[in-house]
Amino acid sequence: MHLNLLINAARIGNWGGLRRFAEALIGCFENSRNVTVVVPEGVRLEVRIPQETTPKWLASSGRVSSLRPILWWIYGATLFPARAGTKIVCTTHHALPFRKHQVVTVHDIRPYYYPDSWVQHFNFRFLLPRALRSCDGILTVSEATKGLLGSVYGLDAARVHVVPNTVDSQFFIPGQDRVQHVSPYLLCVGSSWKHKNTSELLKMHRFWAGKYCVKIVAGAGQYLQFLKELCPTLGIKDQVEFLTDVQPAEIRFLYQNASALVYPSLMEGFGLPPLEAMSCGRPVIVSDITLFRELYGEAPIFVQLGDATSWERAFVELDSIADARLHEGMLHARKFTQERMKACLFSALKSIWGADVMPGTEQ
Repeated sequence: MHLNLLINAARIGNWGGLRRFAEALIGCFENSRNVTVVVPEGVRLEVRIPQETTPKWLASSGRVSSLRPILWWIYGATLFPARAGTKIVCTTHHALPFRKHQVVTVHDIRPYYYPDSWVQHFNFRFLLPRALRSCDGILTVSEATKGLLGSVYGLDAARVHVVPNTVDSQFFIPGQDRVQHVSPYLLCVGSSWKHKNTSELLKMHRFWAGKYCVKIVAGAGQYLQFLKELCPTLGIKDQVEFLTDVQPAEIRFLYQNASALVYPSLMEGFGLPPLEAMSCGRPVIVSDITLFRELYGEAPIFVQLGDATSWERAFVELDSIADARLHEGMLHARKFTQERMKACLFSALKSIWGADVMPGTEQ
C-alpha cells in the first residue's frame, strides 16, 4: 500500500537547521507520486515535488514573537491546506491541531529549559507533550534528544525514531587555496538565539583578541541586537563583524577561510555548522555537552562553558591542531549523507504506519 503524504514544512524559514532538515527530508521523496509539501510563501525548495504555500508571516525568523505561535495554532486548526485522511509528516514540532495521522519532528526541547517567550514556555511545558502523545509517531535528529524526550515527557522510546540531519559534502568542501590576505578570524554561524551562547565567546575576548577578530553570522533579531550592544561594553567593537542575509556560497567561503568555527551552545538538538566547517576541513571549538560528543566524535576542541581556564586551553590547542585531526573531522562530517537520512526516515515511517512508504515514482 502506498501513502498519500503531505509534508508540513510551514514553519521553516530561508536559512537555518530547520530549513536544511526539511529540504533534505523532502528530497528523500523526490520524483515520487502522491506527495505534496507545504511551505511558507517566499520559501521555495529546490525539489521536484508539488509545493503549496501558507502565509509568509508563519515562517521562522530570528525575531522572537509571542503572537506568531498563536496565529499558527489558529491557522493550522482552520485554514491549513490538508485534505482529510491524508497522512502528514511535520518537519518541525508544529503539529496541526485536531488532525489525526501525523508524524511530528522534535529537533530539540531547548525551549523547555531556555524559552524565548512565555508562549514558547507554555507550549513546551504543556501543549507539546499532549500533541506528542496523540500523534502516530515522533522523529528526532539525535540520540541525545531522543533520551530527553523520554526522560522529560515520559515518551515510550519505541515511538521515537532518530533521523539525523545531513551535510552537503559536495558543497561544503575545503578551499583550493586559503585566501592569504584575509586577517585571521573566528567564525560563529547561526547566532540568532540566546542559547547559542555567542556572548560567552565575546566575554572571553582576552584569550583571542590579540590574534583574531570574530565574524558572527545571524538573522536580524533581538539576540543579534544584544550582541551588537555588548561589544562596546567589552571594548571589542572594532574586532567583531556582524553578517546577515549571507548566501550559501559566502557561508562556504567563510568556513573555508576561518581559523576556527566557534559554537558554544548551551543546548542543541543537532548543530549543523560544526559539521559543515569540519566538512570544509577547518577546526571547530564547541561546548562540551553530551549531544556534541555524540555527533562530532573526537575531532572538535571541546570547551567547558563558564570556565576561563578551559577557554584558554582551547585557544592554545587551536594553535597546534594537527592536519590529521582536521582530515579525521572532514571524513566524520561526510558520514551524514542523505542516503543515511533516507534509510532512517523510511524505516521509521514503515514502523509507524506499517505500510510501504516508498511511493511510486513518476515516469
